[in-house]
Order: sequence, then C-alpha cells, then structure tokens
Amino acid sequence: MDAITLSLRVTATGPAARVSIGRRQFSIGRPVEFDEASPHVAALEYALGAAGGEIVNGLREFARRRRIEIDAIEALVTGELTHALTYLEVVGESGPPRIARIAVKVFVSAPDGGAVRALFAEVLDRLPLTGTLKTAVDVKTELILMS
Repeated sequence: MDAITLSLRVTATGPAARVSIGRRQFSIGRPVEFDEASPHVAALEYALGAAGGEIVNGLREFARRRRIEIDAIEALVTGELTHALTYLEVVGESGPPRIARIAVKVFVSAPDGGAVRALFAEVLDRLPLTGTLKTAVDVKTELILMS
C-alpha cells in the first residue's frame, strides 16, 4: 500500500472554520493572527503546533516501541513569516506571505540520553508532516537532553 487518503470536512458559518474528522472537531481562526487576545487559534499557529506535536508524539511513540524510557518531553516551536504585512493589505507591502523558517527545540528528560539521541534522527526521517515541510521550508530541529 503506497498511499493513504485522509479526508476532513471544513465548514465556516461564524468567525472560525470548523474542521471535522470522524467524530472529532476543532476550530480554526483567521489564516494569520496578530491579536494575542483573539479567541481563535490561527491556521498558521495550528500548522506550527502540528509540526511540534508530530515531533513530540512521534518521538514518544517510537521510544515506546523500542522500550526507551522518556520521563518528560516538551518542544518550543518558532516560525518566521516573511511578507506578513501583505496579508493585511498594507499599502506599499509586496511579496507573498510565506513561512521562511521553522525551528523546533525538543527538550527531553530520559535515563538513557544516548538512546534518545540516536532515535531522534531516525524519527525525523519517518514523520510525514516534518518530511513534507523540510522539502518546502528551512526546518531546523534540535534535541536538548535535560538531566
């Protein structure tokens, strides 16, 4: 089996779009959000969160499969958006808004840091979202082992 097709339903009747996947749902706000007080998570924020979530949960899952203990794991994800003011239609701004860079720092506390470090590189090669993003965007990942 070479490909799996994923289907989601996206509807918009209010200020946010509603995404449905089977019985699960979540809301997405505007494409880019500049107001920290906005009640909705922006599409760009979901994308960056999904990238970090895939790496964190991917590492946990592969560690579980290989019986490598992880005590705690957390990621700090930053994304750099170029030409952001074009989205706001600011006069004089030009160029397509794009994610230029994504940086993911993964902090892990584990009894066997060497095993986690060896696993980290392998996991990054097996994650579909991370793999796709790496072909389009400068993605930097860093593993930081905590004692």
